[in-house]
Amino acid sequence: MIVISHHQARDMLDAFLLGKKRISVSLDLGLTESDVTLDGDVFMLPGGARISMKDVKKIRDDIKVCYTLIDDIAMKVQFFSDETRKFYKLLPTGAKTPPTMEISGIRMHVTKLMDPLKDTENKIGQIEPIYGKVLDTCTGLGYTAIMCAEHGAEEVVTCEIDENSIHVAEHNPWSSQLFDNKRIRRLSGDVFNLIKKMKNYSFDRVIHDPPSFSLAGLLYSYKFYDQLFRVMKAPSKLYHYTGSPGSKKRGINLATNVAERLKKAGFSNVRPVHYGIACEKV
Repeated sequence: MIVISHHQARDMLDAFLLGKKRISVSLDLGLTESDVTLDGDVFMLPGGARISMKDVKKIRDDIKVCYTLIDDIAMKVQFFSDETRKFYKLLPTGAKTPPTMEISGIRMHVTKLMDPLKDTENKIGQIEPIYGKVLDTCTGLGYTAIMCAEHGAEEVVTCEIDENSIHVAEHNPWSSQLFDNKRIRRLSGDVFNLIKKMKNYSFDRVIHDPPSFSLAGLLYSYKFYDQLFRVMKAPSKLYHYTGSPGSKKRGINLATNVAERLKKAGFSNVRPVHYGIACEKV
């Protein structure tokens, strides 16, 4: 699978302007590099694939989406879902950093001050050390599940209600381990319902990184936190992403309300951390 952004397209065109006929460039958004040769106005890629100079220029000038090749034609990794009435796209964040997913204009990672990899590291860092069985409540592009598996989890159970997100992940080179790592078990469905079928005392660590409150209010409810507490071992740790939403005008403080409900559900050492709340079951 070839996926590039304006960063790689610029590298290819810069090499052309310097008169180079062969260059090393990433064709998987910065994960690895491959040899690319120029034949007339066509870039020849590994495996017999090719991309026209016209398409490379188009990609260079489009900074807001990643592109893949389908029958040697550059296509945007974006689409509109009639079912959810949402628009999905794979958005580049740097030449050698993971992309984020944008759903109807909302980015799924903190990207202003850091890249998605660092954002994921900061979230997981709140519940280290990672070991045993981990629950990742909302898969997204799979970065959390992948990193937990890499950091020592014996098994990661990750849940996703929106198959469109999985479709985007299938076109993201940085998400490949979500499908290839045998220690990652994917569940399809609403975690609010899926968790009811999970056994008591199952998980050593939980990462709860839900959509915004306006889109998934039940995942911020006491009923759901009570279920999280039930399926967690003692001792165990939970990180809950909240972001920094809320309006002083309306008197809303999401993180404070989340913390109160987590305490009510039985969690201890509830405290604000990187864009969210960390707590423990003791």
